Amino acid sequence: MAGVGPTRRRDLLKHFGGLQELSRASIDEIAKAPGISKKLAESIYANLHSE
Repeated sequence: MAGVGPTRRRDLLKHFGGLQELSRASIDEIAKAPGISKKLAESIYANLHSE
């Protein structure tokens, strides 16, 4: 994920319970995760849904 290092990636996956759950999350839900700004949440969401 662009802009997400290994520690933040691990924390995100732990927060959501896995990649599948993270990919189902909205931008607002991602932005509520600790240490994730709205702008970064938009980038993560776009990266997960670009395929």
